[in-house]
Amino acid sequence: MLRLGKRLAAKGMLVTFSTTENYGKEMRKANNGISEEATPVGAGFIRFEFFPDGLPEDDPKQTDLEYYVPKLELVGKELVTQMIKRHATEGRPVSCVVNNPFIPWVCDVAVELGIPQATLWIQSCAVFSAYYHYNKKTVPFPTEAEPNIDVQLPCMPVLKHDEIPSFLHPSDPFQSMLCSVSQGQAKEQSSLLVLAINVEDVLRRKAEY
Repeated sequence: MLRLGKRLAAKGMLVTFSTTENYGKEMRKANNGISEEATPVGAGFIRFEFFPDGLPEDDPKQTDLEYYVPKLELVGKELVTQMIKRHATEGRPVSCVVNNPFIPWVCDVAVELGIPQATLWIQSCAVFSAYYHYNKKTVPFPTEAEPNIDVQLPCMPVLKHDEIPSFLHPSDPFQSMLCSVSQGQAKEQSSLLVLAINVEDVLRRKAEY
């Protein structure tokens, strides 16, 4: 996400990179250039703005995904909405929201505020295909009754039951919670302006330069 933000900024945009304060703390440790002030990047600027997740620092519940994911959505929707509205009143209205696919509620915020939204898919195309066909129920996936069946996605080799994303398998302890995130991803696709995916051949060509 940060790499995309810098590339957009280099084209002449003002990019605000936002995540929770906990991740912001780790980013500051790794890079002392992280600042709320706009930093020049190419023809544009990038700045950072972090928001609290509603829990005390180092709260063990932050590692309890079944608790943390819905908690972050509840708190994050309100705070991100406030952030976007504040930018508008300060004379820099947000023209597009780009989100991580594993936080699909960000697109809900953009829709409610009438702002175009895009998603940067941060995993492989094969994983995207698995999520898509799982949610659309276009191909059979392992179930509690048939946990070891193979999965045949279009235009791909057959996947064994242990080769699909783990939380799509009924044996995964987080399956129900993470599948709800996956369903949120499917929902957000209907309102997206852009779905950007890094494919392997593009990454390889970039690495050669």
